[in-house]
Amino acid sequence: MTAGRSLTPEAVGTIACRARVRRNWSQTELATCAGVTREWVGRLENGAPRLELDKVLRTMAVLGLRVEAPADESANAEDIELANEIAWTMALEDRKLSTGGYDRLLDKIVADRVTRKQSVATV
Repeated sequence: MTAGRSLTPEAVGTIACRARVRRNWSQTELATCAGVTREWVGRLENGAPRLELDKVLRTMAVLGLRVEAPADESANAEDIELANEIAWTMALEDRKLSTGGYDRLLDKIVADRVTRKQSVATV
């Protein structure tokens, strides 16, 4: 699944169905591999709007599909460098970041960059 394509429930269902058919799998075979029911696979393929995200992602992974953030919403080298500098400074102050804390910090840096980019684009 690529950035730029509208990821409506219907689009996700169509992508999943096509990937399943390309593999010559039945809905039952996919369900068994993904740890869901055949009925759930049918709901996914029909574009049901309220499915459990963990099951959707697991099913997509079984089908060899990935969900990716648009390129401008992924951490780049500058974002990582800034996060590392902040983490290093915090460690010097004896306030070490956990892995989860570092990930949240990096997410905030990326979100701030994307927001600033959007603000500049609308001015």
